[in-house]
Amino acid sequence: MRRHGSLLTSLLIALSLTYNSGVSQAALDAPVDLTNPRIVPLYVSSKGPKPNFSVEASYSGFLYSSRIVFSAAHSEYYFNNDGSIVNREPPEIYVGLPNSKSSDLSGIVRVVKRIISKTYRFDGATLDDFVIYVLEKDLITAEPVALLSPEIEQELISTRAEIKVHGYGEYKDRCRPGEMLPCSKKDLKTELPRSLSAILKTLAEAEGIVGYKRPQLTGQLIIANGKPGFGCGGDSGGSITTTYKGSLMYIGPTPNGMNGYACGATGYYDGFGGINYSTQVYKHLEILKEAEKFVSEQIELEKAAAEKAALTTAKNNTKLTITCVKGKSQKKITAINPKCPKGYKKK
Repeated sequence: MRRHGSLLTSLLIALSLTYNSGVSQAALDAPVDLTNPRIVPLYVSSKGPKPNFSVEASYSGFLYSSRIVFSAAHSEYYFNNDGSIVNREPPEIYVGLPNSKSSDLSGIVRVVKRIISKTYRFDGATLDDFVIYVLEKDLITAEPVALLSPEIEQELISTRAEIKVHGYGEYKDRCRPGEMLPCSKKDLKTELPRSLSAILKTLAEAEGIVGYKRPQLTGQLIIANGKPGFGCGGDSGGSITTTYKGSLMYIGPTPNGMNGYACGATGYYDGFGGINYSTQVYKHLEILKEAEKFVSEQIELEKAAAEKAALTTAKNNTKLTITCVKGKSQKKITAINPKCPKGYKKK
């Protein structure tokens, strides 16, 4: 057993890394999976108005509705040694179309508002790691998806229901023969989203497998699939979903992790797969309501602007009739902007 006491060390061993490292988290040898209709690539741009990226997405997100995207707070926000939150403030964030190739920027939409979890914190682990992005227009037409509740969470744990961890990211082992952890070589992240199947467990079950305690994870989602290469750098902010009563249900963002292998990126691996954890979406309904209110106000402003433009257009296109006279002669002129012929005066 090995405990990592310092804030910096604990952050470094997390499977979900920051976007400065060019990551999120995916999974070792995970297959391409296009069955999730809401998984999206996210791009950080240092040059407006269009992203300046190669073939890789910066990290991942989940399209909850037409203009609302769920993702991981750590991709933008990190902690000082005193525990205070620091925003890296990337100039622009853009979201690509669901299941699109990361190299295809044709359908991207800009983020206009970010709302971070009100309980995002560091307490021996990065907890309640959640952020909502609001887009400046519809990415696609999409109704809100079903969201996890505390009752359904317990049902999923007790029934060992299959869940999917989904996103864009690394999927190849960084370590070459003979290398010691951490291994630095990185292959390109996936161009299409990949997924692994898993189940939810209790914290006690996970601690029993790895042989050490992590009480700071009490109340968090615990995710497992029994594979040592479960988490890799690349898909932070992607989705944990399940099919519940025939419909897609969002559970939370892709997991962070402690003492996992992470495709060879971590400095320490416990040999059991580590403890993978996430935050439940139902903890963040307050900021979701805030995001939905912002979208509603945004749409009302757009409608008002469109109506004003339509009235202006109609007014500009309305034909008027004037009477022009010249001596005893007169003419009626009908046009959008009628004018009297030369030699005539408006009556």
